[in-house]
Amino acid sequence: MSRQPVKGSLPPRDNRSAFLLDVHKRGIPGVERMRRYADDDEVDLVIVGAGAGGGTLAQRLARRGWRIVILESGPFWDPDRDWVSDEAGQHKIYWTAPRVIGGSDPVELGKNNSGHGVGGSMIHFAGYAPRFHPSDFETFSRDGVGADWPLTYWELKPHYEKVERELPVAGQDWPWGDPHSYPHAAHPISGAAEQGRRGALAAGIDMKIGPVAIPNGTFGNRPHCIYRGFCLQACKVNAKASPFVTHLPDAIEHGVEVRADAHAVAVEATGRRATGVRFMHHGYERFQKAKAVCVSGYSIETPRLLLNSGIRNHDDQLGRYVMVQGATQMAARFPDQLRQYKGPPPEISSEQFYETDEARGFARGFSIQTVGPLPIDWAQHVLADGHWGHALREYMRDYNHWTTLGLLCELLPRAENRVTLADETDEHGMPVAHFDYSQCDNDRANIAYGTQVLKNIWEAADAQDVLKIDRYAHLVGGCRMGTAPENSVVDSDHRVWGYDNLLVCDGSVMPTQGSANPALTIMALASRLAERITSGR
Repeated sequence: MSRQPVKGSLPPRDNRSAFLLDVHKRGIPGVERMRRYADDDEVDLVIVGAGAGGGTLAQRLARRGWRIVILESGPFWDPDRDWVSDEAGQHKIYWTAPRVIGGSDPVELGKNNSGHGVGGSMIHFAGYAPRFHPSDFETFSRDGVGADWPLTYWELKPHYEKVERELPVAGQDWPWGDPHSYPHAAHPISGAAEQGRRGALAAGIDMKIGPVAIPNGTFGNRPHCIYRGFCLQACKVNAKASPFVTHLPDAIEHGVEVRADAHAVAVEATGRRATGVRFMHHGYERFQKAKAVCVSGYSIETPRLLLNSGIRNHDDQLGRYVMVQGATQMAARFPDQLRQYKGPPPEISSEQFYETDEARGFARGFSIQTVGPLPIDWAQHVLADGHWGHALREYMRDYNHWTTLGLLCELLPRAENRVTLADETDEHGMPVAHFDYSQCDNDRANIAYGTQVLKNIWEAADAQDVLKIDRYAHLVGGCRMGTAPENSVVDSDHRVWGYDNLLVCDGSVMPTQGSANPALTIMALASRLAERITSGR
């Protein structure tokens, strides 16, 4: 008889973050007694960025006795003090520092793709936590597009499973990609999500509940989700997973220093070895010595930092192949009040269109999820569909009758979609990032097909009216991993080509985007990297 994980099972014994949290307070306990390292103390590792990659890697290595400093540009949040149940009031959790964008299809940078502060972008991610499919790791071999990863899904699978227990992930048994189950049973769904599921089933599309990185019930000292709908504005109750509650408490307990308000400006290196990181802290430049450096600043800030540091850029690969997902959303109106803000935004989802189908006329595919725009975001939906003045006011008054589905379309990596350094500088005197992005014909065909599928769902559900907004989501790439410096920035062990102790661990290393939120994959990659490092490989 095969052994299956018990639904609602406890997290792995080597991560006690959920039990270290205080049931009466929302901040990370132990910050006041957190270990502090001197700048001239050569720590084992300095990590730039306290997000999905950096936070997970720090926790894993701290458990093995590594002395680690994390430099985080943003603040050390205290949810009780800093977070509010207000869209505008939570704008501070996004990375809104100046950046320059260009290309024929420029990507707006800000709240849906860049985080600011301890916990990184997962502080404001929707909670959607699917795995990549086995095909995502070999798109070039299978479909003749994109790039093959220098590792396989099967190498990452045990780390997916471990991280899913740590977050934990809740959802129905998953039939797509590598079929699997989740540690926690699916959450109940709202009336808004039920309309989307009803329409999808009528259109011949299978929908499943989840997967979301939110426990279904209490989890250690983390509370049950209260379905308040503020996942994208930070979870004030600590039910939704992010490194802030899933990995950093245990990391700090094992000696990691998280140095907030510390903006890295350069990685210093001599020959093949990084020696530490220069950073700005309260107006002063400082230098943290380290035996190794890992950059985990994500797909804009990681290439920017490495470019500004003068890191050897083999074959001009650094900053290239930055990707986003086509994330068109379509809302539908129904007679009943649905209150789409009630519950996690991604309540139900489908990966029925994830893989390549030659009959569709393009390579790769897309996934579908519910989303739950709050009123300010809802106004942007209405404006995007061309409604102003009196019509805008009427659509806003009608908000509670609407529900929304969104796409995540896999857009292909292109060398010309890249981060470079602009002439402008930021408050630290560091050149800001310049990000150029343009779609290809395959991208446009993918988005168009997915948009028609959304329309078909709402027609099958007998929606009274629909609104559409075209948008992007989820940056990855820019420091992609590969088999040689001619086609990549890092090797399969995240080591920058030409350096012995300089690593990159975040979404920037991903050679392809997939049609899934990248957060779970970033954390799984960090878990694998820690295993590789500590095993001497």
